[in-house]
Amino acid sequence: MAGEAAEAGLNFFLDRGLGSRIVPNALRDAGWVVETMDERYGKDDSQRIEDTQWIEEATLRGDILLCKDLAITRNPVEAQVIFMSGARVFAMSNAGMIGRDMADIFLTNELKIVQAIQRVSEPFVFAVGPNGLRRARLRYPDQALEP
Repeated sequence: MAGEAAEAGLNFFLDRGLGSRIVPNALRDAGWVVETMDERYGKDDSQRIEDTQWIEEATLRGDILLCKDLAITRNPVEAQVIFMSGARVFAMSNAGMIGRDMADIFLTNELKIVQAIQRVSEPFVFAVGPNGLRRARLRYPDQALEP
């Protein structure tokens, strides 16, 4: 039975930090439509592609971005690309987790993720953790999104 993400017709793009097996396979098993860095760019090229490039390209394709950590909110160049491209990002609140735990947290928060996508129209980054979602501050000088 497909979950809320599949029923909403959402496509997710996973950054390299989420890996290419454990997290994407768990999400696919739950009915999510996902693509990894290795699948889109090839195993060798995915290691060399700049974050700004994949963020912009995936966003322009309409993908929802899933990331291992919130570092992209603190890097001004990456934050600017998120804002300017209109990216919708969900990132682990704790980057120290293993693959199965990350997959479980995304799946546990599936309904909240879908609801956030449906209700927030501007670019965003949400931290995803065991206690749900919280809006992360995007460190782009012209845009201060409050938590």
